[in-house]
Amino acid sequence: MVCFRFSRVPGSGLVLLCLVLGAVSSYALELNLTDSEKATCLYAKWQMNFTIRYETTSKNYTIVTISDFGNATYNGSICGDYQNGSKIAVQFGSGFSWIVNFTKEVSTYSIHSISFSYDTSDNTTFPDAKEKEFLCDKDKTLTTVVPTTVPSPTTTPTPKEKPEVGSYSVKNGNGTCLLATMGLQLNVTQDKVASVININPNITHFTGSCHSQTALLRLNSSNIKYLDFVFAVKNENRFYLKEVNISMYLVNGSVFSIANNNLTYWDAPLGSSYMCNKEQTVSVSGAFQINTFDLRVQPFNVVEGKYSTAKECSADSDLNFLIPVAVGVALGFLIIVVFISYMIGRRKSRTGYQSV
Repeated sequence: MVCFRFSRVPGSGLVLLCLVLGAVSSYALELNLTDSEKATCLYAKWQMNFTIRYETTSKNYTIVTISDFGNATYNGSICGDYQNGSKIAVQFGSGFSWIVNFTKEVSTYSIHSISFSYDTSDNTTFPDAKEKEFLCDKDKTLTTVVPTTVPSPTTTPTPKEKPEVGSYSVKNGNGTCLLATMGLQLNVTQDKVASVININPNITHFTGSCHSQTALLRLNSSNIKYLDFVFAVKNENRFYLKEVNISMYLVNGSVFSIANNNLTYWDAPLGSSYMCNKEQTVSVSGAFQINTFDLRVQPFNVVEGKYSTAKECSADSDLNFLIPVAVGVALGFLIIVVFISYMIGRRKSRTGYQSV
């Protein structure tokens, strides 16, 4: 049994995650990471062993078991933050490395990947080994040689057309509890390469949950593992977008994950909806932004499955203010033109009655 405990915020309760690796009677490895305030942010205590089958120079196969971790180090282990997941990295023996990467979905932690590497050039551990290095077939197909070049600047993504607007909803026992209508465009930057991705609502699934103080809308598709919009109540009379989490597959096969639970977008009174027809940007991090189009959302107090009166964003309000101003200017100009025409016509009439 291997157990991990996490804490994102100093002083908060630790989250426990356990994984059965085998029947063990005692713990051989223990890791306790602290943050800048000396508070425990990641704690792990476990025992494990590895059984490795390798080929010898005589073309036979032999098995070796690795269970001695007396000289283990934990270089590269991190607690993680809102942009990067937690990681446990263990080094031991001659070139052994075991790495576990974790991800966080709202309030749930899970293991994203586990990797184990070793070097058969260690003749003490791998006597008479034929291969000096082991590489699985999948890694062989994915491994590329990186040329030595001067790092290039971040590429500018090709602008995409306006995304299609989708309608999403969440239901509970009392009916519809959350409504959202919006076009979504994702701006992702990874390894100095920027991408623009439009979400197609026709192939996007949605789920969520509603509570008295929080509400969740989760979107997912073939390339998006999850895109979470978490709403919260503040001051008992307003709601806002508090958190956005995303984990998705990029075109190169890598996984892009970002989380931020300290946002303050889409603020409106409880009992109303928030609306913004113009393009608006939700900046989740320096590497991830969401452009919204024709947005309307109501995460609380939905009545009969319909939107309540909307609070418009400042961009829409500015536009509504300009329309009557423009109409007034046009009418004033028309009045001036009519008046000038009248004066010209009157002068001509007087000229026609002058005596000869």
